[in-house]
Amino acid sequence: MVKSTTYDVKEAIINMIINDCVRKKGRIYMKKPKIFWILLVFVLFILPKQGYSEEKNPIIIVEIKNGINYFDIDNDGVKDLIISADFLTPIGGNIYTAYSFYLNHTVEKQKHFSYIPIEVDDGKGAEASIYTYAKVGGCGYDMSKEETNISGLRLVKFKNDIYLIYTKKKCSKNKNTFTDKCPFSIVLYQYDSEDKTFVIKKKSQTEKIYCDADEVLKKDLITELLKY
Repeated sequence: MVKSTTYDVKEAIINMIINDCVRKKGRIYMKKPKIFWILLVFVLFILPKQGYSEEKNPIIIVEIKNGINYFDIDNDGVKDLIISADFLTPIGGNIYTAYSFYLNHTVEKQKHFSYIPIEVDDGKGAEASIYTYAKVGGCGYDMSKEETNISGLRLVKFKNDIYLIYTKKKCSKNKNTFTDKCPFSIVLYQYDSEDKTFVIKKKSQTEKIYCDADEVLKKDLITELLKY
């Protein structure tokens, strides 16, 4: 019968402690300081149970700056291309940001970039880019903010899978989209390595109300969305 790894480690430590002990004049002494063994047991067994062990499958939120970015989307060891561009309307203070994703591959020893299609919200077709929208000025009681994100996007890696998370403010007719708190719709896209496209995996809507898309796209809420 094969013993578990945890049992083997415990048994090994117990044997090490026994071998470290010596008997002198009827009393047992340890060659190494007692604090050494206390710290060893604490690090190996106590901390992991208290949640201090290294996090398995951590969620990585990829920072996308305005301009050219690089990140390995298809997990082939080669960084792919991400282009982000802002467009500011001269009247009204509207800010639109376009995001496009391109696979980096080699054909006949030459680099080529092919765009990754993104499934449209209604599931009918795909687009080459996805857009977010912001408005100059604050929301709610916080009028100190330079802009309010009405929609937002995050590129996330989790368990070797790549996701896009898109969220958009959904206000009722009696609410102001720019100044009031409202629920947000969420669309979760997952990169499909076979079709080489971002496909819609899940749609939902927040129960709580928020002012800004950045509030919805915090790491704890993203973690909850991906794990459930």
